[in-house]
Formats: sequence, structure tokens, C-alpha cells
Amino acid sequence: MADTNPARAIAVTKRIEMMCDFMEKPAIRTAVEQAVPVTMPRAPGALGFDIPLWVGLGLTGFWAALNAFSERAGLSSPNCTICGRSSCIWAQFAPYAQNNNEKASLEELEDLRHLYAHNYAGEADDEYFARKRHVLNRGAITLTCGAQFASGRVYLDLQHLRMYAKIVQRILQRAGTVP
Repeated sequence: MADTNPARAIAVTKRIEMMCDFMEKPAIRTAVEQAVPVTMPRAPGALGFDIPLWVGLGLTGFWAALNAFSERAGLSSPNCTICGRSSCIWAQFAPYAQNNNEKASLEELEDLRHLYAHNYAGEADDEYFARKRHVLNRGAITLTCGAQFASGRVYLDLQHLRMYAKIVQRILQRAGTVP
């Protein structure tokens, strides 16, 4: 029997989104201010926290939550008309998106998942570009979250993770209410 309750998938996205809360805690901010040498920028990166990597891996987790829900809910898995994959979350969840921004965000998540799950910490190379992508190509682009993709690299921050988290949660909620 199909499980169309999106609660578990939404819970996963909320736990990933909590990474933002961790980095914004006053104790973490104080640690950064007190522990970073004066000659370095007072940012988490100076303590070894690679925020863009965390965010990219978090986006991969959003894709995984969408994929797990899709499998359990028995959503149809047509081969995507763009990338040709049957596991494409854009092809599976676009019917539950309410606007073009949400649809574009799903396309970006599909491409970003491949960028982080199958490449070196989000750095695109010839192998990445050898396959058809939804939105990421060798040119520069501004993503729906406001992040820039240029020179084969995306520049992600915590607010981008939050934006994608909210979109994924809304889409999962809608997908769970459709018979």
C-alpha cells in the first residue's frame, strides 16, 4: 500500500534546515568572534566550517527526502523530458509546484544534487557537463535562491538552504494531500 503521508520526508527537511539554526546560535557566533585570529575574517569558515559544502550536502538531503517520499507514495516516475532520468525529482514533483519559481527550484535541486553527490564538493568538471542538465551549464546563472553559479561552481549560503527547505516542504505537503 502506498504511503502518501509526507510527514517523515518533511521532518528530514526540517532537520537539515536546522543546520542554519546551529550556525546562528549566539554561542557559535561568540566562538567565532573569540577564536578567529585577528588577521582572518570573523566567519565560521575561519574555524573550518565550510558553509557552502554543508549547504550543498543539505540540498542533496532534500533531494533524498523527495525521492524517498516519491518511492513510498508510488508517484509515477516518467523519464524526464530534459535529463532523461526516471528518478528526476523535477519530473515527479512539478505537478505539485504552484508556480514557476517552485518548478525552477526543483530543476535546480536536481542539478545541484548531482553537483554535490557525484562531484567534488560542488565543483563541476567536464564529466558533470557531459550529461544534460536542467539549468546548470558552463555559463553563469542566478538561481531562484539568489546564489550564483559561475565558472563551474555555485556559491551557496545558509539563506539559500532555508529557501529550498521551505519550497521542498510546501511541495511535499501538497504531494501528500493529492490522492
